[in-house]
Amino acid sequence: MQNPFNILIAGVGGQGNVTSGKILATAAQREGLRPVIGETFGASRRGGTVYTHVRIGDTDLGPLIPVGRLHVLLGLEPMETLRASLEFAGRNTIVIMSSVSIPPIGVHARTDEYPPVESIISSLEKMCARVHTVDSDSILRPINAIRSLNILLIGIMAGLGISPLGIESLRLAMLDILGPSDKNLQAFELGLSDNTG
Repeated sequence: MQNPFNILIAGVGGQGNVTSGKILATAAQREGLRPVIGETFGASRRGGTVYTHVRIGDTDLGPLIPVGRLHVLLGLEPMETLRASLEFAGRNTIVIMSSVSIPPIGVHARTDEYPPVESIISSLEKMCARVHTVDSDSILRPINAIRSLNILLIGIMAGLGISPLGIESLRLAMLDILGPSDKNLQAFELGLSDNTG
């Protein structure tokens, strides 16, 4: 394991970024590690940019991930994933991202443009070691669990085995933070078995 191991969750308000950070930190504690959570908010309302930093190590750490030291980026929204990559990613960063976009208000009002998701993915592939994209709607809509996107991505990370957090620690942490939920458990299990990207 890299020490510290740095995970960033990037998305917009209301997607479960902060909850995801709590799940990862709780799983790290179950593994006997020392997690630190930091959060940055682009706007203090639903729909604004939210980054949740999770740093896992065996010493005291600052809450924010240093530039270029990001190991795993969980991207809940494509444009926010790209923005976070530009700020924190390095050549060794692995991205796990939903390809489903949530255009900002300016795009709906036709004052801004949202780039094609394919061009976002292409840009990420030039910056990062690996980009794993998933059409989260096609996975979560059949089980009526669109709001479990964050859990799906955590499951994918666990299934890929790219973090120091074990599957069972993550599963138990999810139950600790969210309580028993068939939809969240299904989303996690679907993430574990996903190998599309």
